[in-house]
Amino acid sequence: MTRCKWWARPTLQRENSNYTFGLLFGLLTMLTLAGACAPSADRDRLAPILPPALNRGDTIAFVAPAGKLDRVRMELARKRLEAEGFVVKVPDDLYRNRGYLAGSDDRRAAELMAAFADPTVKAIMPGTGGYGASRILDQLDYDVIRNNPKVFIGFSDITALHLAIQKKCGLVTFHTPNPQWGLGSNDNLKPIAAKYFWRTLRNADYFDPTGKPLPPGFEYEWPSDIAPIKVVSPGVARGRLTGGNLSLIAALMGTPYEMETAGRVLFIEDIDERPYRIDRFLCQLRSAGKLDGLAAVILGQFTNCEPKPDEVSLSLEQVLLDYFGEMKVPVIMNFPAGHVPNNLTLPFGAMVEVDTHAGRVRVLENPVQLVAAAAR
Repeated sequence: MTRCKWWARPTLQRENSNYTFGLLFGLLTMLTLAGACAPSADRDRLAPILPPALNRGDTIAFVAPAGKLDRVRMELARKRLEAEGFVVKVPDDLYRNRGYLAGSDDRRAAELMAAFADPTVKAIMPGTGGYGASRILDQLDYDVIRNNPKVFIGFSDITALHLAIQKKCGLVTFHTPNPQWGLGSNDNLKPIAAKYFWRTLRNADYFDPTGKPLPPGFEYEWPSDIAPIKVVSPGVARGRLTGGNLSLIAALMGTPYEMETAGRVLFIEDIDERPYRIDRFLCQLRSAGKLDGLAAVILGQFTNCEPKPDEVSLSLEQVLLDYFGEMKVPVIMNFPAGHVPNNLTLPFGAMVEVDTHAGRVRVLENPVQLVAAAAR
Protein backbone atom coordinates (compact mmCIF):
# COMPACT_ATOMS: atom_id res chain seq x y z
CA MET A 1 0.00 0.00 0.00
CA THR A 2 1.30 3.42 -0.97
CA ARG A 3 1.12 6.02 1.82
CA CYS A 4 0.25 9.62 1.02
CA LYS A 5 2.99 12.02 2.00
CA TRP A 6 1.94 15.16 3.85
CA TRP A 7 3.38 17.20 0.97
CA ALA A 8 1.66 15.21 -1.82
CA ARG A 9 -0.42 17.44 -4.14
CA PRO A 10 -4.19 16.58 -4.25
CA THR A 11 -6.46 17.11 -7.22
CA LEU A 12 -7.36 20.69 -8.13
CA GLN A 13 -11.01 20.26 -7.04
CA ARG A 14 -10.06 18.81 -3.68
CA GLU A 15 -7.32 21.42 -3.30
CA ASN A 16 -9.78 24.29 -3.80
CA SER A 17 -12.30 22.75 -1.41
CA ASN A 18 -9.69 22.02 1.22
CA TYR A 19 -8.19 25.48 0.79
CA THR A 20 -11.57 27.20 1.31
CA PHE A 21 -12.41 25.06 4.34
CA GLY A 22 -8.93 25.51 5.76
CA LEU A 23 -9.06 29.27 5.32
CA LEU A 24 -12.43 29.55 7.09
CA PHE A 25 -11.35 27.20 9.86
CA GLY A 26 -8.12 29.13 10.31
CA LEU A 27 -9.91 32.47 10.54
CA LEU A 28 -12.39 31.13 13.08
CA THR A 29 -9.58 29.62 15.13
CA MET A 30 -7.60 32.87 15.09
CA LEU A 31 -10.62 34.86 16.22
CA THR A 32 -11.37 32.42 19.00
CA LEU A 33 -7.80 32.36 20.24
CA ALA A 34 -7.56 36.13 20.03
CA GLY A 35 -10.44 36.45 22.48
CA ALA A 36 -9.40 33.62 24.75
CA CYS A 37 -5.72 34.52 24.85
CA ALA A 38 -5.93 38.30 24.84
CA PRO A 39 -3.52 39.79 27.38
CA SER A 40 -5.20 40.72 30.63
CA ALA A 41 -4.14 44.32 30.00
CA ASP A 42 -6.38 44.27 26.90
CA ARG A 43 -9.28 42.74 28.81
CA ASP A 44 -8.84 45.40 31.48
CA ARG A 45 -9.76 48.06 28.92
CA LEU A 46 -13.30 46.72 29.01
CA ALA A 47 -15.46 48.54 31.52
CA PRO A 48 -15.94 46.55 34.71
CA ILE A 49 -19.41 45.85 36.08
CA LEU A 50 -20.32 48.43 38.72
CA PRO A 51 -22.84 47.62 41.45
CA PRO A 52 -25.47 50.24 42.27
CA ALA A 53 -24.48 52.48 45.19
CA LEU A 54 -26.41 52.18 48.43
CA ASN A 55 -29.32 54.44 49.35
CA ARG A 56 -31.37 54.76 52.52
CA GLY A 57 -34.07 52.10 52.54
CA ASP A 58 -31.97 49.55 50.64
CA THR A 59 -31.79 45.99 51.90
CA ILE A 60 -28.48 44.55 53.03
CA ALA A 61 -28.08 40.78 53.42
CA PHE A 62 -25.86 39.27 56.08
CA VAL A 63 -24.24 36.00 55.00
CA ALA A 64 -21.72 33.58 56.49
CA PRO A 65 -19.63 32.10 53.64
CA ALA A 66 -16.55 31.40 55.76
CA GLY A 67 -16.09 31.22 59.55
CA LYS A 68 -18.82 31.00 62.17
CA LEU A 69 -20.29 34.27 63.42
CA ASP A 70 -20.65 35.97 66.78
CA ARG A 71 -24.32 36.73 67.41
CA VAL A 72 -23.73 39.67 69.78
CA ARG A 73 -21.39 41.45 67.39
CA MET A 74 -23.56 40.81 64.34
CA GLU A 75 -26.67 42.09 66.10
CA LEU A 76 -24.80 45.26 67.01
CA ALA A 77 -23.72 45.64 63.37
CA ARG A 78 -27.34 45.14 62.27
CA LYS A 79 -28.61 47.86 64.64
CA ARG A 80 -26.00 50.31 63.42
CA LEU A 81 -26.87 49.69 59.78
CA GLU A 82 -30.54 50.15 60.57
CA ALA A 83 -29.68 53.43 62.28
CA GLU A 84 -28.12 54.51 58.95
CA GLY A 85 -31.45 53.87 57.26
CA PHE A 86 -30.94 50.39 55.83
CA VAL A 87 -33.02 47.24 56.08
CA VAL A 88 -30.97 44.20 57.13
CA LYS A 89 -31.97 40.70 56.08
CA VAL A 90 -30.67 37.97 58.39
CA PRO A 91 -31.05 34.26 57.49
CA ASP A 92 -32.76 32.20 60.19
CA ASP A 93 -29.71 29.95 60.56
CA LEU A 94 -26.99 32.59 60.20
CA TYR A 95 -25.32 31.51 63.46
CA ARG A 96 -24.99 27.84 62.58
CA ASN A 97 -21.57 26.24 62.73
CA ARG A 98 -19.66 23.13 61.75
CA GLY A 99 -16.39 23.30 63.65
CA TYR A 100 -14.58 26.43 62.48
CA LEU A 101 -16.99 26.79 59.53
CA ALA A 102 -20.33 28.55 59.40
CA GLY A 103 -22.07 25.34 58.38
CA SER A 104 -21.64 22.94 55.50
CA ASP A 105 -20.17 23.98 52.16
CA ASP A 106 -23.53 23.44 50.46
CA ARG A 107 -25.37 25.65 52.93
CA ARG A 108 -22.84 28.46 52.82
CA ALA A 109 -22.79 28.47 49.01
CA ALA A 110 -26.59 28.33 48.78
CA GLU A 111 -26.95 31.22 51.22
CA LEU A 112 -24.58 33.40 49.24
CA MET A 113 -26.26 32.57 45.92
CA ALA A 114 -29.71 33.26 47.39
CA ALA A 115 -28.52 36.73 48.38
CA PHE A 116 -27.21 37.46 44.87
CA ALA A 117 -30.43 36.14 43.26
CA ASP A 118 -32.74 38.09 45.60
CA PRO A 119 -33.90 41.22 43.71
CA THR A 120 -34.66 43.04 46.98
CA VAL A 121 -31.04 42.77 48.19
CA LYS A 122 -28.73 45.63 47.19
CA ALA A 123 -25.62 44.69 49.22
CA ILE A 124 -24.13 41.49 50.59
CA MET A 125 -22.03 41.62 53.74
CA PRO A 126 -20.20 38.48 54.86
CA GLY A 127 -20.05 38.63 58.65
CA THR A 128 -16.42 37.62 58.97
CA GLY A 129 -13.52 35.86 57.29
CA GLY A 130 -11.69 33.15 59.18
CA TYR A 131 -11.63 30.15 56.87
CA GLY A 132 -13.90 28.40 54.40
CA ALA A 133 -14.63 30.75 51.49
CA SER A 134 -12.28 28.92 49.14
CA ARG A 135 -14.18 25.67 49.75
CA ILE A 136 -17.34 26.99 48.05
CA LEU A 137 -15.89 28.70 44.96
CA ASP A 138 -16.77 25.81 42.65
CA GLN A 139 -20.38 25.77 43.93
CA LEU A 140 -21.19 29.36 42.95
CA ASP A 141 -23.15 30.35 39.84
CA TYR A 142 -21.08 33.15 38.37
CA ASP A 143 -23.68 33.89 35.67
CA VAL A 144 -26.17 34.74 38.42
CA ILE A 145 -23.59 36.95 40.15
CA ARG A 146 -22.68 38.69 36.87
CA ASN A 147 -26.33 39.35 36.02
CA ASN A 148 -27.23 40.61 39.50
CA PRO A 149 -24.49 43.08 40.42
CA LYS A 150 -24.60 44.11 44.07
CA VAL A 151 -22.27 45.72 46.56
CA PHE A 152 -20.14 42.88 47.98
CA ILE A 153 -17.75 43.60 50.84
CA GLY A 154 -15.27 41.96 53.21
CA PHE A 155 -11.62 41.11 53.67
CA SER A 156 -9.26 38.42 54.99
CA ASP A 157 -10.66 35.00 53.94
CA ILE A 158 -13.26 36.83 51.81
CA THR A 159 -10.31 37.53 49.47
CA ALA A 160 -11.09 34.16 47.87
CA LEU A 161 -14.53 35.42 46.87
CA HIS A 162 -13.20 38.79 45.71
CA LEU A 163 -10.71 37.12 43.38
CA ALA A 164 -13.15 34.52 42.05
CA ILE A 165 -15.86 37.12 41.36
CA GLN A 166 -13.33 39.44 39.73
CA LYS A 167 -11.98 36.61 37.56
CA LYS A 168 -15.32 35.12 36.54
CA CYS A 169 -17.60 38.17 36.49
CA GLY A 170 -15.64 41.42 36.31
CA LEU A 171 -17.78 42.83 39.13
CA VAL A 172 -16.19 45.55 41.25
CA THR A 173 -16.11 44.39 44.88
CA PHE A 174 -14.89 46.09 48.03
CA HIS A 175 -12.10 45.23 50.47
CA THR A 176 -13.65 46.59 53.67
CA PRO A 177 -13.96 45.83 57.36
CA ASN A 178 -16.27 42.87 57.95
CA PRO A 179 -19.43 43.64 60.01
CA GLN A 180 -18.38 41.45 62.92
CA TRP A 181 -15.08 43.29 63.46
CA GLY A 182 -16.07 46.75 62.20
CA LEU A 183 -19.66 47.81 62.63
CA GLY A 184 -20.00 45.14 65.32
CA SER A 185 -17.02 46.30 67.37
CA ASN A 186 -17.68 47.95 70.72
CA ASP A 187 -16.42 51.29 69.39
CA ASN A 188 -17.95 50.85 65.92
CA LEU A 189 -15.85 51.61 62.84
CA LYS A 190 -12.90 53.89 63.52
CA PRO A 191 -13.58 57.38 62.08
CA ILE A 192 -11.16 57.01 59.15
CA ALA A 193 -12.45 53.51 58.36
CA ALA A 194 -16.05 54.75 58.50
CA LYS A 195 -15.21 57.71 56.26
CA TYR A 196 -14.02 55.55 53.36
CA PHE A 197 -16.52 52.76 53.97
CA TRP A 198 -19.42 55.13 53.35
CA ARG A 199 -17.54 57.33 50.85
CA THR A 200 -17.08 54.28 48.66
CA LEU A 201 -20.45 52.54 49.06
CA ARG A 202 -23.13 55.15 49.73
CA ASN A 203 -24.76 57.07 46.90
CA ALA A 204 -25.22 60.30 48.89
CA ASP A 205 -21.48 60.57 49.55
CA TYR A 206 -20.84 61.13 45.82
CA PHE A 207 -22.79 64.43 45.89
CA ASP A 208 -22.29 67.76 47.61
CA PRO A 209 -24.95 69.21 49.99
CA THR A 210 -26.79 70.83 47.06
CA GLY A 211 -27.11 67.53 45.20
CA LYS A 212 -24.39 68.35 42.67
CA PRO A 213 -22.17 65.36 41.73
CA LEU A 214 -18.65 65.47 43.11
CA PRO A 215 -15.77 64.90 40.66
CA PRO A 216 -15.32 61.19 39.90
CA GLY A 217 -13.19 59.22 42.32
CA PHE A 218 -11.45 60.37 45.48
CA GLU A 219 -8.08 60.55 47.19
CA TYR A 220 -7.15 58.71 50.37
CA GLU A 221 -6.15 60.95 53.26
CA TRP A 222 -5.73 60.10 56.92
CA PRO A 223 -4.77 61.89 60.13
CA SER A 224 -1.19 62.29 61.28
CA ASP A 225 -1.60 59.84 64.17
CA ILE A 226 -1.70 57.03 61.60
CA ALA A 227 1.78 56.12 60.37
CA PRO A 228 2.58 57.61 56.96
CA ILE A 229 3.24 55.47 53.91
CA LYS A 230 6.82 54.65 53.01
CA VAL A 231 8.06 54.83 49.42
CA VAL A 232 9.85 51.64 48.41
CA SER A 233 10.15 52.45 44.70
CA PRO A 234 9.24 55.86 43.23
CA GLY A 235 6.99 56.64 40.31
CA VAL A 236 3.48 57.32 39.09
CA ALA A 237 1.24 54.62 37.61
CA ARG A 238 -2.37 53.68 37.05
CA GLY A 239 -4.14 50.36 36.82
CA ARG A 240 -7.10 48.36 38.03
CA LEU A 241 -6.80 47.32 41.65
CA THR A 242 -6.57 43.68 42.69
CA GLY A 243 -5.26 41.60 45.56
CA GLY A 244 -6.20 41.13 49.21
CA ASN A 245 -4.92 38.71 51.82
CA LEU A 246 -1.56 37.31 50.70
CA SER A 247 -2.05 33.79 52.05
CA LEU A 248 -5.41 33.49 50.23
CA ILE A 249 -3.89 34.82 47.02
CA ALA A 250 -1.20 32.14 47.22
CA ALA A 251 -3.74 29.44 48.07
CA LEU A 252 -5.64 30.10 44.83
CA MET A 253 -2.59 29.77 42.59
CA GLY A 254 -3.06 26.97 40.07
CA THR A 255 -6.85 27.14 40.35
CA PRO A 256 -9.38 28.68 37.93
CA TYR A 257 -9.63 31.61 40.35
CA GLU A 258 -6.01 32.65 40.56
CA MET A 259 -5.30 36.36 40.49
CA GLU A 260 -4.51 38.23 37.28
CA THR A 261 -1.88 40.92 37.76
CA ALA A 262 -0.58 42.15 34.38
CA GLY A 263 -1.12 45.91 34.16
CA ARG A 264 -2.77 46.03 37.57
CA VAL A 265 -2.10 47.67 40.91
CA LEU A 266 -1.49 44.92 43.46
CA PHE A 267 -2.55 45.35 47.09
CA ILE A 268 -1.54 42.77 49.70
CA GLU A 269 -1.82 42.42 53.49
CA ASP A 270 -1.73 39.62 56.05
CA ILE A 271 -1.83 38.68 59.73
CA ASP A 272 -0.06 36.21 62.03
CA GLU A 273 2.33 34.98 59.36
CA ARG A 274 6.03 34.74 60.22
CA PRO A 275 8.50 36.36 57.79
CA TYR A 276 9.55 33.01 56.30
CA ARG A 277 5.93 32.29 55.40
CA ILE A 278 5.49 35.73 53.83
CA ASP A 279 8.70 34.93 51.94
CA ARG A 280 7.23 31.61 50.75
CA PHE A 281 3.99 33.20 49.51
CA LEU A 282 5.83 35.94 47.62
CA CYS A 283 8.29 33.45 46.14
CA GLN A 284 5.33 31.45 44.85
CA LEU A 285 3.82 34.54 43.22
CA ARG A 286 7.15 35.54 41.69
CA SER A 287 7.78 32.05 40.33
CA ALA A 288 4.30 32.06 38.78
CA GLY A 289 5.00 35.39 37.04
CA LYS A 290 2.43 37.26 39.12
CA LEU A 291 4.92 39.97 40.08
CA ASP A 292 5.81 40.63 36.43
CA GLY A 293 4.10 43.42 34.52
CA LEU A 294 2.52 45.08 37.54
CA ALA A 295 1.56 48.72 37.25
CA ALA A 296 2.21 49.44 40.94
CA VAL A 297 2.20 47.81 44.37
CA ILE A 298 0.45 48.86 47.59
CA LEU A 299 1.76 47.00 50.64
CA GLY A 300 -0.83 47.19 53.39
CA GLN A 301 -0.63 46.22 57.03
CA PHE A 302 1.13 43.00 58.00
CA THR A 303 -0.14 42.54 61.54
CA ASN A 304 1.85 40.33 63.94
CA CYS A 305 4.15 39.26 61.11
CA GLU A 306 7.48 40.14 62.70
CA PRO A 307 9.76 37.35 63.96
CA LYS A 308 9.46 36.22 67.55
CA PRO A 309 11.95 37.62 70.10
CA ASP A 310 15.39 35.98 69.85
CA GLU A 311 14.33 34.17 66.65
CA VAL A 312 16.98 34.03 63.93
CA SER A 313 15.08 35.51 61.02
CA LEU A 314 14.88 38.18 58.39
CA SER A 315 12.62 41.04 59.42
CA LEU A 316 9.31 41.51 57.64
CA GLU A 317 10.66 44.64 55.95
CA GLN A 318 13.72 42.79 54.69
CA VAL A 319 11.50 40.16 53.10
CA LEU A 320 9.28 42.75 51.45
CA LEU A 321 12.27 44.69 50.15
CA ASP A 322 13.79 41.50 48.72
CA TYR A 323 10.77 41.16 46.43
CA PHE A 324 9.71 44.76 45.83
CA GLY A 325 12.76 46.93 46.54
CA GLU A 326 14.22 46.75 43.03
CA MET A 327 10.98 47.04 41.08
CA LYS A 328 10.82 49.69 38.36
CA VAL A 329 7.22 50.57 39.19
CA PRO A 330 5.79 52.58 42.11
CA VAL A 331 5.74 50.61 45.36
CA ILE A 332 4.52 51.95 48.69
CA MET A 333 4.52 50.34 52.13
CA ASN A 334 2.38 50.77 55.26
CA PHE A 335 -0.91 51.70 53.56
CA PRO A 336 -3.65 51.64 56.25
CA ALA A 337 -5.67 48.61 55.14
CA GLY A 338 -5.72 45.07 56.48
CA HIS A 339 -6.20 43.46 59.89
CA VAL A 340 -6.17 46.78 61.73
CA PRO A 341 -8.93 49.06 63.10
CA ASN A 342 -7.99 51.79 60.59
CA ASN A 343 -8.91 49.58 57.64
CA LEU A 344 -9.60 51.79 54.61
CA THR A 345 -12.01 50.51 51.98
CA LEU A 346 -10.48 49.62 48.60
CA PRO A 347 -12.52 49.01 45.40
CA PHE A 348 -11.17 45.92 43.63
CA GLY A 349 -11.52 46.26 39.86
CA ALA A 350 -11.59 50.06 39.86
CA MET A 351 -8.87 52.25 38.31
CA VAL A 352 -6.47 53.69 40.88
CA GLU A 353 -3.33 55.77 40.73
CA VAL A 354 -0.24 55.49 42.90
CA ASP A 355 1.84 58.68 42.85
CA THR A 356 4.85 58.50 45.16
CA HIS A 357 6.02 62.00 44.20
CA ALA A 358 2.78 63.54 45.48
CA GLY A 359 2.55 60.93 48.25
CA ARG A 360 -0.94 59.85 47.35
CA VAL A 361 -3.22 57.02 46.29
CA ARG A 362 -6.31 57.98 44.31
CA VAL A 363 -9.37 56.15 43.04
CA LEU A 364 -9.80 57.61 39.55
CA GLU A 365 -13.43 56.69 38.88
CA ASN A 366 -16.63 56.09 40.75
CA PRO A 367 -16.66 52.36 41.57
CA VAL A 368 -20.47 52.25 41.90
CA GLN A 369 -23.46 53.19 39.77
CA LEU A 370 -24.99 56.47 40.98
CA VAL A 371 -28.49 57.91 40.92
CA ALA A 372 -29.20 61.63 41.26
CA ALA A 373 -29.23 62.73 44.88
CA ALA A 374 -31.63 65.28 46.33
CA ALA A 375 -30.15 68.29 48.09
CA ARG A 376 -29.36 67.53 51.72
